Amino acid sequence: MRGAVALVPPSCCGAGYFRRLRRALPDEIGVLALELPGHGRRYSEPYLTSAPAVVADALAQIDCPVDVVYGESLGAYIGLALVAALGDRRRPALVAASNVPPSQQRRVASEDIATLESAVATFASMGGAITDEVLDDPHLAAGAFAMIRADLLLSRSFVETVGTTTTPGNVTVLAGDRDTSLSELPAWARHTTGRYSFELLPGGHLLAESNPSGVAGVLLSALTEV
Repeated sequence: MRGAVALVPPSCCGAGYFRRLRRALPDEIGVLALELPGHGRRYSEPYLTSAPAVVADALAQIDCPVDVVYGESLGAYIGLALVAALGDRRRPALVAASNVPPSQQRRVASEDIATLESAVATFASMGGAITDEVLDDPHLAAGAFAMIRADLLLSRSFVETVGTTTTPGNVTVLAGDRDTSLSELPAWARHTTGRYSFELLPGGHLLAESNPSGVAGVLLSALTEV
């Protein structure tokens, strides 16, 4: 089996987040882990909070045909916009993990990101978590606040722009059985004119970290159907 998969990380994570998933995938599968500005190796770049700007940035990173896009948490929204932007010719599939459909996501309000405490609480309500070690260190906490705030603004931008986006490719939705942040998942079916399916896997919100082999199996199945 051959094919190419693009991986879009969750909020506050860089491309390195996918190292366990990459090891779980066969060597013959092409894997491209996308890196958002301000995250991972691009930590020195300004954050982007506009959905169109992030999609344009992601498209610029893709230098080969992509058959499947896997997006986790915030990455699920980026992935949806990305497969739509890649066009109808290859009909790439979307595997969206650990997020409610954009049409069902509550819109982040200004007061939700006004302080570190409110931003962390909002982030937690969406399944994210920041360790006490980070929050107890003033320097680390300040950096975490800037990243959380930017990613929540970016999530709001995607909620506002992809609520009615559809793709001709298949859409598979994944959820971890320990993820309590999810609801209304069948509404993801509205985002494809192809086949919609749902899989519940053992794991938490950060599914590629808690169950990389399970996610890898779903990606391989998606590749066989493209």
